[in-house]
Amino acid sequence: MATIKKILVLTDFSQLSEFATQHALQIAKQTHAAVTFLHIISTPVDWVKIPIENEKLFPQTKAAIGLAKSKLSALGMQFPKHGIQTTETLLFNVGIENIPSFINGRDYDLVIMGSHGANGFKEVALGSNAQKVVRQTKVPTLIVKTAPKAAAYKRMVIASNFEANQQSFHSDLFDISEQLNMEIDLLYVNTPYKFKESEQIQDMLNNFCEHSAQRNCSIHLVNALNEERGVAFYMKQSNADMLAIATTGKSSLTQLFSPSVTEAVINHLDIPTLVFHL
Repeated sequence: MATIKKILVLTDFSQLSEFATQHALQIAKQTHAAVTFLHIISTPVDWVKIPIENEKLFPQTKAAIGLAKSKLSALGMQFPKHGIQTTETLLFNVGIENIPSFINGRDYDLVIMGSHGANGFKEVALGSNAQKVVRQTKVPTLIVKTAPKAAAYKRMVIASNFEANQQSFHSDLFDISEQLNMEIDLLYVNTPYKFKESEQIQDMLNNFCEHSAQRNCSIHLVNALNEERGVAFYMKQSNADMLAIATTGKSSLTQLFSPSVTEAVINHLDIPTLVFHL
């Protein structure tokens, strides 16, 4: 059973990172998960190995590290009053390309990070190369652009092609949605190039809905020129709190029902998007 017990928040102390912190607080209150805040700082020398007596030779670096530690501590101050355990991690001189390995080597259940809008992954919370985190990490990643719109999540939309090889992905999402007490919308976008008849789609979605422990998911069909347009249309019409979508690691953000749809959807929608990696 997939449950959220440990959350990692990637932060650069920007407003977007503050939004990520707010979402982490909301999810942690619902799941009782522990939260870790991660910040990366560059130093002119290997700060881990430098003798303490030599730190005074780099006063600006020492001040920057002190400020970063102070900001990390401040992030977690609002969590203990809700009974949520927090830790802070400061990494020195770690390239963005190494962050997925850091994440994958630990038992985090969810990563939360901020992202700008139409700029896509060029300006994700940790900088210009942070898209590599989304592309390569194996941990479900929640990408947010705004503060939570309500006190709790209530509805999740799962956009998928609902093929049999995705059953484990859907089972995990059902578990997470149950833990967050969220209702589920199953969304299938019917396109001219992958056209299916309504009866076939209805049967397919009903089959997936039966695997939900809650058994309260609803099924929705949108006809559109492509998946991106269909997902965007439905999300703008719905009152959902979260979109869940799957990617594979075969290429950058190759999504399970057509290439580049995941990136395009995230770029143009403000709703929190849970990117699930298969």
